[in-house]
Amino acid sequence: MKKIFSICLLTAYSTFAVEQPDSIIVNAGKNSRVIFYGKTQQDLKNIERLDLNKLLRDLNQKQDSAKAVLNHLQMSSESYQTTTTKPIPKWKQLWQNYKKNTFLNAHVGLGSYRFFGKPIGEYEYFRLTDPNVIMPNSGLTDFTMRQSLWLRTRSVVGISLLHDIPLINTSRMAFKFRYGLGIEALGLRFEYSNLMLINPISREFLESDGWRTFNNTKWQYIQGLGTILEQTDVRAMNYYAQIMPKLVLKDKKGRESFSFGLGVRLNKSSLKQPIHSGDPNNWGIYSSNSNPSGGGRTTWSEGPIVRAKEVFYVTNNSNAKSISFLAEAGYRNISLFANYTPAFTEISPRLRGNGTSTTAPFNTQSGKLGFVNFGVKFGR
Repeated sequence: MKKIFSICLLTAYSTFAVEQPDSIIVNAGKNSRVIFYGKTQQDLKNIERLDLNKLLRDLNQKQDSAKAVLNHLQMSSESYQTTTTKPIPKWKQLWQNYKKNTFLNAHVGLGSYRFFGKPIGEYEYFRLTDPNVIMPNSGLTDFTMRQSLWLRTRSVVGISLLHDIPLINTSRMAFKFRYGLGIEALGLRFEYSNLMLINPISREFLESDGWRTFNNTKWQYIQGLGTILEQTDVRAMNYYAQIMPKLVLKDKKGRESFSFGLGVRLNKSSLKQPIHSGDPNNWGIYSSNSNPSGGGRTTWSEGPIVRAKEVFYVTNNSNAKSISFLAEAGYRNISLFANYTPAFTEISPRLRGNGTSTTAPFNTQSGKLGFVNFGVKFGR
C-alpha cells in the first residue's frame, strides 16, 4: 500500500507540477481521490508535516468498524475560504466604534431647596426691622419681620444619550471623558415662609395688653400692604449638554464595576407657570408647609410670584439658561446622582401704581433661585 501510494503521489506530482503548482490531485481508484491544495508556498510546507500513512491507517480502521465516522482534518482554526472578504469602509468602522461607546441613560429623582442645611438662593422680598412702624413706643429694641421664598424640585424624570472617550484603559481601571445631550421634565414648587424674630428679653417690656395690641396691629399692617401669593407649582422642560470625567474600576475578569464622576451641565429651560386668579386664604400664617387655596389657574411662560399694592415680583423665563454641577457614583448599570443648580431662575421686582424705588419694606433688588435634585440613574 505504501509503495502504491508513493508511486501515485510521484506520478501525480510530475504530471500536475507544471500546470497547477499550488495543488496535488491523487486518483487512487475509480471512486477515490486525494487533493492537496495550498494557496501559498507556506501552506504546502505545512502539508509536509502530515503523517499520511497514519491518516490512511486510521481511515481504513474506521471504515472496517461497524459505525463509520466521517473524518475531517483541519490544520487551522479558520474555515476554508477560496474568495477574499470585501473590506469594511473606514467610515463604517468609525461609526461601529462610536456606537460601541455610546449609551442611553434614564434618571428619576426629587429635590430640595436646601443645601447643607441652608436655603439655596433664598429671596427675601420683605423685611421690617423697625417695630415703631407697627406700634410706636412699643419698647422693643430687637425686632425683625421678614418674608421669603425658595424654589424646590418636587420631581425630575429624564433621558440622556452619552458617549465615552477612553483616555486610560488597563486591566483593573479605566479613565474616560464623557459627553452628551439630555432632556428632563421638572416639577418645581415655590416655597414661602413668614418669620418674626423678637428678642425674648425685649419682649418682656411689653405688657400683656400691649403685646395683644401689637399682635393685632402687626397683622393689620401686613394686610394693609395687600401682599398676595400668586403661584406655587411650576412645570419646566430642561434641555442640557453635559461633560464629565469618569473613573471606572474593574473586577478580576476585566468587567467594569464601580464608577465615579464629576461633571458640569449647561441647561436651557422652558417654564410653564400656573397663575392663580384668586387670593390664597390666611396669608398672614402661610408657610412652606401649607398650600394656598385660590380660584382657577391659567398657565403662562412668565408671571408674578408675589404681588402687593405697590410692587410685584416676577420671573421671566423666556430664555432661561443655567449651569449645574453633577456628581455620580454607581455600580455597573445603576448609579446615584446629585445635581446642584445654584441659579436656575431670577426673581425681579417691578413697581406698580404709585410705587417708588424707595418703597419700604419691600426688596427692590433682583435675586436668583436654585435647587438640588438627586435620584437614581439607569444605564452605563
